[in-house]
Amino acid sequence: MKHTLYILLLAILLTSCHKSNRFAIDTDESDLQIKIERFDRDFIADTAKTAALQAKYATFFRIYTQEIMKFGSPDDSSFYKYAVQTFLKDSAFHNAYETELRTFADVADIEAKLTGAFRYIKHYFPQTVVPRVIMYVSGFNQPVVATDSVLALSADNYLGKDFSGYKTLVYEYQLEGMKPENVPCDYVMVWLAHCFPFEQSETLLDNMLYQGKIMYLLEAFMPEEPEHILIAYTPEQIKWCRDNEKQMWTMIAEKKHLFSQDYMLLKKYLDDAPYTVYFPEQSPGRAGAWIGWQIVRAYMKNNTGVTLQELMAERNYRKILEKSGYRP
Repeated sequence: MKHTLYILLLAILLTSCHKSNRFAIDTDESDLQIKIERFDRDFIADTAKTAALQAKYATFFRIYTQEIMKFGSPDDSSFYKYAVQTFLKDSAFHNAYETELRTFADVADIEAKLTGAFRYIKHYFPQTVVPRVIMYVSGFNQPVVATDSVLALSADNYLGKDFSGYKTLVYEYQLEGMKPENVPCDYVMVWLAHCFPFEQSETLLDNMLYQGKIMYLLEAFMPEEPEHILIAYTPEQIKWCRDNEKQMWTMIAEKKHLFSQDYMLLKKYLDDAPYTVYFPEQSPGRAGAWIGWQIVRAYMKNNTGVTLQELMAERNYRKILEKSGYRP
């Protein structure tokens, strides 16, 4: 089966003050339910029962053992067992695993949020497959995986800003996206990106507005989530973006960056970082994506006849900008 692995030092992207959602639906009318399958528990409990794990988790078991963890194939039993046991005996892993089990002992709230979001997704995009949703641990490796039928998240990447194991692994600016409350949004964001892959990577504008479209869907499908959780910013960073939106847009225009195809320039605007290089050091990283969201929001506000399906099908990003009437 074709699959895509998404490595996220996550969150691609926003702002919204819980304004009215014109795409709101009554999610209670659907009987769709999301249940998280706990590979994290099963793998530790049943490591010796490889065949049973393979049968239960199928494609994901292969992805986890061979592509994420590099344990090799269970068919090579001696190497596989050695690699697994070495991983399980690692003290850092044990600390993370025990913390993960406590942190995610009850995932009912996450399941409820995912259920609501997928009822939206299935309503507006009925052809979309509802995936198996899995939680796993990876020793801080691959944070999220999406295939044609599986959506999986490594929960040891979401143990909270104060988890001691992160101190030597990540930069401080990355911790905002590594909290338990980020889990539901990251699950949904990755699935949306998987369902609507980026097919055009030429200019800064293309990238900004693609990310803006994904975030517009995330906002519409998870309307109860606070804006700082949606984007993995702090409330102070959201305020900074709002207060400086006009200045950021003016700077991009004056430097003629909007239609640049310079790869390094794009990364400076869109990648996770302590701040966005072309803006003051008080700015958050990924501020280019934040602006992309604002443009998409303006486009949808000023073109009320455009459906969500039409928005996601539209790949003429210059047209979106021109018709958005965006004037911060």
